Amino acid sequence: METRNLLFSAASKAGLIIGVAGIIVFILMYVSGFKPIGFMLPILILIIGIAINVLILVMMLKKYRESQDGLISFANAFLFGLTALVVSSFVVAIFNYLFINYFDPDYMKNIMLAQKDWMENYLSGKASEEQIQAALDGIDEQTANSGSILQALKGLGGNIIFGGIIALIVGAIMKKNPDIFDNANTGGVI
Repeated sequence: METRNLLFSAASKAGLIIGVAGIIVFILMYVSGFKPIGFMLPILILIIGIAINVLILVMMLKKYRESQDGLISFANAFLFGLTALVVSSFVVAIFNYLFINYFDPDYMKNIMLAQKDWMENYLSGKASEEQIQAALDGIDEQTANSGSILQALKGLGGNIIFGGIIALIVGAIMKKNPDIFDNANTGGVI
């Protein structure tokens, strides 16, 4: 039981670090006036964010594994990763909700207006007026729902599911079982 408590404690700490790192990256983008608009820029930011999360997760999992005599089962590696990413998802979701609703309520509206302008310019001449208007109406609908609890819960759920997938991959890569012929860790060979 002590090992599980140690695992959850280390994983929660890793989750807090991952969450704070995500918040710091967001604040740096916000302060610099950087707006993720277009098609490729949001995808690039997502990839960089995932890379930062995975890098921190791997470093913290490796540190935990070393504290456990250099060994960790797939189940414990997965549990560590899942716990860390769930904690970080909650930290980021709470921050986003507070930021959007209390710190800068116009933030999402400004991002969506910039996205609408970009999309209108990008689609002009490539799509009919009805298609352009349908795309712009979709952005308006997203803007209207951006600060709601339901939207925050949807984002949290998506992050947890995606975190589970990342935890499976990282857990499979980071697991390290004792050698089957290692008498010290297996109790001997029959």
